[in-house]
Amino acid sequence: MRIGLSCAAFYGQGETEDAAQKVCRFPAEACEVFMQTPSEYCADFGRIVRERLGTLPCCSIHPLGTQFEHQLFGRSARQTEDAFRLFTGVCDAGQALGAAYYVFHGPFGVHGPIRPESIPRLPEVFARMQEIAHERGLTVLWENVHWCALRGPAEVETLIRLLPQVQFVLDTKQAHLAGFVPGELLRAMGSRVKHVHALDVAEDGKLCLPGQGQTDWPALLRQLRGQGFDGTVVLEPYGQQAADEAALADALRLLRAAAEHAESAVV
Repeated sequence: MRIGLSCAAFYGQGETEDAAQKVCRFPAEACEVFMQTPSEYCADFGRIVRERLGTLPCCSIHPLGTQFEHQLFGRSARQTEDAFRLFTGVCDAGQALGAAYYVFHGPFGVHGPIRPESIPRLPEVFARMQEIAHERGLTVLWENVHWCALRGPAEVETLIRLLPQVQFVLDTKQAHLAGFVPGELLRAMGSRVKHVHALDVAEDGKLCLPGQGQTDWPALLRQLRGQGFDGTVVLEPYGQQAADEAALADALRLLRAAAEHAESAVV
């Protein structure tokens, strides 16, 4: 089990390649590259970021999905093909970075979350996405996001029924924001969890770094490991939580200690 850091921690402070390079200053074992604009969705840009990362592995890529992921399921053929062009570019960048996973938010509703069974042509579109990703050495993982189609355990069960091969990103903060504890999502996802986004929540409901909130990280990572997880737990703070670099480094060390505890408990 590796502990990583998303360069989304530094979103809005500069360019993506600079954010990725900044990750190298922290005690992280991998980087998730958060890409923020369509001009970055190409192999050439992936190579630029790969160089900035040096020897640090890139475990996953995460585009700003609201720019095109909903349109992958559009009713206009032109809209759908434009969206797939952007999706393919992200996968090209991921291949250049050596990433294993594409983090997918999926469709969202303007007036609130939509249900997976209402997504047009879901099996057909998702199969096409996986084919493009697999050709480039990636796998698309569906993430739980409280304002998108996958919110909680019920939606997990529906997606497994509709997409028997689907695999997941467990996002702990998004679980809390949807009104669940992360362990509930983890039980529903089971061994299909291949990647984790970690952030904590305080007693007042505000997001915070691991170690500053309510989550029992050794217990959660032990549950993960017990379900066969051997991927990367990526700390994904927003700018506010990443402002204190010493606290950010401490949170990564806390997750590393929790992961070691989980490994030893399972062995």
